[in-house]
This record gives sequence, C-alpha cells and structure tokens, in this order.
Amino acid sequence: MVNRLKKLSPQFQKLLKISSEVADALGYRIYLVGGVVRDLVLGRKVFDLDIAVEGDAIVLARHLAEKLSSSFSRHHAFGTATLMVESHKIDFATARTELYIHPGALPKVQPATLSEDLFRRDFAINAMAISLNKGDYGRLVDLYRGMTDLKNKTLRILHEKSFLDDPTRILRAVRFEQRFLFKFEPFTFSLMKRALADNALSFVSLHRLRGELELILQEPKPRAYIRRLNEITGFAFISPRIKLSKKHFDFFKRIEAALIHYNTKYPKHRVCQSWLIYLGGILLQIPSEGFERILHDFGFKKGERIILRSMREGLNLLTKLGQIVKPHVLYRSCSVFSFEALLFFYAYYTQRMLHKNIDYFLKKQISVTLRIRGSDLKQRGLKPESLYGRVFEELLERKLDYGFSSKDEELEAAVALFNTMANKIH
Repeated sequence: MVNRLKKLSPQFQKLLKISSEVADALGYRIYLVGGVVRDLVLGRKVFDLDIAVEGDAIVLARHLAEKLSSSFSRHHAFGTATLMVESHKIDFATARTELYIHPGALPKVQPATLSEDLFRRDFAINAMAISLNKGDYGRLVDLYRGMTDLKNKTLRILHEKSFLDDPTRILRAVRFEQRFLFKFEPFTFSLMKRALADNALSFVSLHRLRGELELILQEPKPRAYIRRLNEITGFAFISPRIKLSKKHFDFFKRIEAALIHYNTKYPKHRVCQSWLIYLGGILLQIPSEGFERILHDFGFKKGERIILRSMREGLNLLTKLGQIVKPHVLYRSCSVFSFEALLFFYAYYTQRMLHKNIDYFLKKQISVTLRIRGSDLKQRGLKPESLYGRVFEELLERKLDYGFSSKDEELEAAVALFNTMANKIH
C-alpha cells in the first residue's frame, strides 16, 4: 500500500511520516484505519486522517501537537484526540474494544489490540488498516476480508449483533450502499431487516439519528439515498406521519435541479446548506406542533431551525411572486429569506414568473445597498435623527425601482424625503 499512500497530498504524507517517528520514539504502533483506507483503495479523495494507536493516543497527539506547533483536543473517556494542522484534521484513537450495555447505547471502551479494534467496526470495508510503523510502513492489515468485499462491491457486517449494538449502522449502510453503488451481503441484509422489525432505531438517541440523517442528506444528489431509505425503513424514526410518495420525489428532483441552477448561475454567492432544503421537503407534511417538537427533540441548531421554519412560513407569502411585481416589492418579499429557503420555493413552485422573479432578486438585487449613511444626513443638519430609518427604507425602495446614478443624486433624494416627512410631523 506504499504506492497508495504516495497518492495522498504532500502535507498528509509529511504528517504520517512525523507521526510514525513520534510513535517509534514512544514505543507505540500506529495504523491508518477505517474509511481512509477504503477510500485510498477506491482511489477516492481523502480529506481527513484516522489513526489507531496501540498505546496512548492522547499522549501521541500531545507530542505531535508540540512538534508541529498545532492545537489538539482530547476525549479521555474514549481515549481519543484530534489534531488540527492548518485546514486538516487528524483523529487519533487508542485501539479499543467496545461494550454496549443495551442496543443503541454509547459504548463503554477499553484498550485492545488492533485486531480487536478492527472487529468492532461497522462493515468489513471499513475494517482494514495500513501500518505506519518503521519497518513495515505501508503494510495492509486485512483480517476480515475487507479487500474482497471492496472488489465484489459488497457491504457486510462483522458480527450478528452489529445492527443491534449500534442501530445507526442501518442508516450508514444505506449511505454507503448508495454512495459506492454496492450491494448488501444477503445475511447482512436479513440481519438489518430483523433489527428494523425489532424497532432498533427507537433505541438510539434522536441527536445521533439526526447526525446520520444529516450525513445522508449532505451526499451529492441525495434523492436516491432518500428513496432507498424510504424503501428499507421509511422515516417513522422521525415521525410516523411521514409517508413519502411520488409527488415528494418529484419535489426532490426539482430541488436537485434548483441547486444545480443556483451553483451554476451564482457561483459567487455563498454555498447553500443543501441538506436543509431536502429535509424541509421531508418534513413538509408534519403539522406545525409536531414540526416544532421535531426541531427541539432532534437538537437542530438555532440557525437551522430558523431556515426550516421559514421554508414552511414563506410558502403562502411568496405566491404573489407568480406575477409581475415592482422591484421593491420583489426585494421586500425575498430579502427576508435565506438562500436555502428561496431555493426551496424555487423548487416547490413551478410557475416560470416566480422563477424569473427569484432569479432577478439573486442576480440584480442581492447586493443593492445605499451609498449614503446617517452621517451624510447629519452633515446636512437634518433633525430629528429618528426619521433616518424611514428615509433609508423608502430611499432603498426608490433605488430598487428607478436607480440612482450617483451618491450625490441619492443624497439629494434622501434630503427631499426627509423634508417631506418632517413637514408632515409639523
């Protein structure tokens, strides 16, 4: 696997070599493990590194942090540490076994050998390691036929209780199946269905379920993932009210098209959290009370809640954009929504005029601002200052509708507006 390691970025290669040197000095054995090994074999890009340590991972990470002048965090309960080097993340974990007190519980861990550490993992394709040790650097450790499964494009768990120990592996299985276009090994699939029949997902904390669902929806073009998850288990783990039909998948297809349109036409705008748009579609049939309970129980962040709420609340508000409206009306309608919400509306409604209006906002209006400030009005001696807000609001509407050729023209219009408003007060 030495040649595979050489395909990593130069910085990653350097980090692995330094890690090897520090481990050797400490008398530890270290291995690249898990999804990193899988992706190297498949020729996929590697963004982060996972290293298993036969020794104390926290001690190793501390020595590396000192050597590289980098920051690191530690988690003593799990014997893990994370090292940040520029924009790269390296996770170190003491080789361990895991004991699950009951299905879905977080495991109790204790130090173990590499073979025991690999056996605790979810699928055989993620249970391989590459030695980073002096003397056998680059040696593949494949104790559970992971390489065979990769060649056969097969997903296989390592022991019969795998899905019961950690039922989130059911959602992970769907994600890997669709991402790699693999197939389930028959016995694995039967155990997964048995775990679902035993309602295994109900034993998992809602926060962990949200994390796995988020990863699924963050995949490129997750519509196929949603369809497969719907076939295998449905979305009752979120709410029994969610019953996805053809119209929902047509909507997801339009979301996909809207995202492609946005990313192609507006590359300078910020990157959207596209997974929230798909989630908004999945949750659309939930009544308001149940919707708020889901946002709370699954632990969505404040900003995510705001975006998801606005998708629902804005559906009726934006129906008027299906017709020709004045620019300032368009701006007022759209500017209160996030890009995610606007793309949700773009996909939800099929009227061409509404699409044109949203496009016009994104292209022409998103960066429109006033050139003048309150200080410009102060210099003119205009009082009371309490009128400035109303002046700027109306001035922006005029700018959107008619435009101003210069800052001076904008300022003169502001003075005229101010005088009119002040006269009405007196």
